[in-house]
Amino acid sequence: MRIACHRRSFVSKLVASGILVLGLAGLASAQDYPARPIQLIIPFAAGGGFDQTSRNFAQALGEVLRQPLAAINVDGATGAIGLTRLAAAAPDGYTLGMSPAVSMTSEPHRNRNLTYGLESFRPVCQVFDNIFALAVPRDSTYRNLADLIADARRNPGKVSYGTAGIGSIPHLAIADLEVAAGIELLHVPYRGDGPMQVDLLQGRVGFGGVLPSSFIAQVRAGNLRLLAVLPEQRHPSFPEIPTLTESGFPVVQLSFGGLLAPARTPAAIIAMLEAACEKAVHSPAMRTWAAGANQVLNYANGQGFSARLARDSAAKAATLKRLKLAE
Repeated sequence: MRIACHRRSFVSKLVASGILVLGLAGLASAQDYPARPIQLIIPFAAGGGFDQTSRNFAQALGEVLRQPLAAINVDGATGAIGLTRLAAAAPDGYTLGMSPAVSMTSEPHRNRNLTYGLESFRPVCQVFDNIFALAVPRDSTYRNLADLIADARRNPGKVSYGTAGIGSIPHLAIADLEVAAGIELLHVPYRGDGPMQVDLLQGRVGFGGVLPSSFIAQVRAGNLRLLAVLPEQRHPSFPEIPTLTESGFPVVQLSFGGLLAPARTPAAIIAMLEAACEKAVHSPAMRTWAAGANQVLNYANGQGFSARLARDSAAKAATLKRLKLAE
């Protein structure tokens, strides 16, 4: 009996020692972090507004952490390909990702074959809000949203529009608009808003769901015109452009996003990244770039970002079910 008790005591001490050693090793790792460059996965194509936001944030975050962030584009499937890679990455803080909420809160409902969900990530911080808009090329005959709706009613299924992909924020909003206005449109999905910009400018699609920060130069040059914005508030840089609701159609789609790490990344490293993230978002360089690009920055810590993602996931599930876009 005593031998069994001693044996249990010995095993307990070994387990406790192992936990202590692992804890100390994790603490030492966090204290040394980051000791080498960090890879930042951008799950959309290069050249678009999200890519620009991510790369400027990577530069600002790298300056705070005193290690460079190597940004790589892993695009396709509305961000799902890049996020799948991030979810499978080593949880050591050296592979991070930037993502809009839609890839986490919409795609898992739309595609049940995905191997990731919200639980696959540790939200580090929210970085931005995106205010999407409907835009037409310079020579378009659509002077306002009413013109577009009228043409779509005359020509069901023939008015085309481009988005960054199936299930993207513009796609969901325009699908809602079809229902609200009683029209049928032709969706042309792309692998990001960068490639879509080319066809939109050349008039190969009738209109597009765009992020103004992606197209600011074209808007200012008059090559693109904005007809309406998708959220409940107007864009601060384009206060003259009405919302869809103000235009007579009760459609609202929100977009936001930020920095993610694989789910099992140690809490100590997440805390360091969260603190660095706040400094990066509020840095003069990031603020100056955002003002020039008409990008809306909106920092929230990991807890706030996580809570907003959970709410948006529930809302997107309901929208996708109603539009019969969920599997």
